[in-house]
Amino acid sequence: MANIVNITVGVAVSLLVVVGAQHYMASSVVLQASVDSVAGTAEWLELRANGTFDHTSAGLFSETITHGRYTRTDGLIHLDRLPEGGTLKRKTLRVEASSAFATGKGLWQVGPTGRIDSALAGLRIVHEE
Repeated sequence: MANIVNITVGVAVSLLVVVGAQHYMASSVVLQASVDSVAGTAEWLELRANGTFDHTSAGLFSETITHGRYTRTDGLIHLDRLPEGGTLKRKTLRVEASSAFATGKGLWQVGPTGRIDSALAGLRIVHEE
């Protein structure tokens, strides 16, 4: 019995060290945007300085996180993949000033013609470096 407790404690400590190291070494967030969502749900996108992104879609009893890579050229952001759920339907996003959001900036989905697709939801930029 003591052996099982020692092994369990050892595994738990090892996991804490790994998670702590990953958090400490994580690249800083250079842009964070969120969707003005319906009650009980939340959705946000974080772009990191190392060229990776995390998209999180959370509901009352679930959370889906999509990890990927992005490139940024001027005001356009290109994601290498789309999240399985949520409001993002395009891999190309445009950063643009907008009075639609209190922060004054939005992240808009761009259609195949290179224009903002007004039929799709925009994200409110809450942080940008």
